[in-house]
Amino acid sequence: MKKKLKIEIEQEALKEIDQGYEWYEKKLTGLGSEFKEEVDNSFKLILSSSNGYKKFGKHRQFPLNRFPYVILYEITKSVLYIDAVFHTSQDPKKKTSR
Repeated sequence: MKKKLKIEIEQEALKEIDQGYEWYEKKLTGLGSEFKEEVDNSFKLILSSSNGYKKFGKHRQFPLNRFPYVILYEITKSVLYIDAVFHTSQDPKKKTSR
């Protein structure tokens, strides 16, 4: 039986999620909630196939479908660490410094 991974979200990633929510919510009421819902659903998809996504340095990355973000994460035997929810228009050097 496969052991279920625990999710730990870094403070910086939580901040990025909140910033994305606020930005989209200002653009259109309800869009921020849709962004957060996609992020949450992405966490579930990552959990179901955590090693199945593209490797980027020490991280794996999962692209969101609707929003221009990638989730950067690492896996141990028991924990899925969400290190960043990175907006793809940012300087890619910021992504590699995580």
